[in-house]
Amino acid sequence: MVTTVRHDFGVDVQQNARSLSELASGSSGESLMSFLRLSALSRLIVTGKDRAKYLHNFCTNHIKELPLGKACEAFFCDVKARVIAHGYLLAFDDCLEIWMLGGDEAGLLKHLSRYIITEDVTITSGTESTAAFVAVGEAAVKTLLHSAEDPECLLQESMNCVRLPSRDLNGRLAAPTVLFVTWAGTPMLWMASPIDLSVKALPKETAAAVALFEQLRIRERFPIINQDLSLENMAPEADRNSSAISYVKGCYLGQEPIARLDAMGHVNRALRCVETTASAENFLQTAILSSEGTAAGLVTSAATVATGAIGLALIRTNANKGPLHCVILGEKIAVQA
Repeated sequence: MVTTVRHDFGVDVQQNARSLSELASGSSGESLMSFLRLSALSRLIVTGKDRAKYLHNFCTNHIKELPLGKACEAFFCDVKARVIAHGYLLAFDDCLEIWMLGGDEAGLLKHLSRYIITEDVTITSGTESTAAFVAVGEAAVKTLLHSAEDPECLLQESMNCVRLPSRDLNGRLAAPTVLFVTWAGTPMLWMASPIDLSVKALPKETAAAVALFEQLRIRERFPIINQDLSLENMAPEADRNSSAISYVKGCYLGQEPIARLDAMGHVNRALRCVETTASAENFLQTAILSSEGTAAGLVTSAATVATGAIGLALIRTNANKGPLHCVILGEKIAVQA
């Protein structure tokens, strides 16, 4: 669950003319901005001189060529290319970090640790000591970076990451980790701060910010593992090949089945953003049906939009040849995919 908050993210508000809470509430004349706490974010820290080579062998993207200060998206799979975990990998000079939205952190930690034999690799969880936040939209991102030394450098390109020099409320130096991403054309800044930076009373929560984040996640088709995808699914079924799967990196766990699927030219199911005029509450967990009335997929995430609802569903690729629909409260309702 993503809980909405507006928060100053450890910025020293005494050095700013206007606090983030003033900006977020609109009292300063600015438009409403979205700041959220990501309680569902999991964070693994991977250290040791063999860390890049090791993770390269267990995920779908090209980690050995990932520059410092950059991040990439990747899946972690078993030998049959079934999805164990999914998220962002961030490269720094002393470690690699794995950020996941939901999923099974303990399962991934066990999976990765079991193969360490002589490699100089240590994998630890940083989740319990981390408070994670996200700023959604250009105005919120720029406000969050108000005290940064060179904010434009971070914002030049999506998937940039940096440790942002800052001070907590007691004036102590701290270095929250920041990742700049773009979902469905909307800039976002994810921040993982030491948890003791987050003791200040939080401004009033808003459901609107939660709704906006979920809308963008669904339009981006960014899956939550064990909700939208699971061990029953192969990584290419997420249909995020261009951003999360490298087909030139060489061998890794699950590579052979993924290469075979690529050679076939298609998967039997693909994660799609689906849209309907029904409410999000009724749309969630609803079966998507083909024009012949056969099951085409199941809605696993849903969010309210102006025209009704959008959702995520694994849709049979051959079902897209005709119109889709669902049945809610006995009524047949069209579904666009």
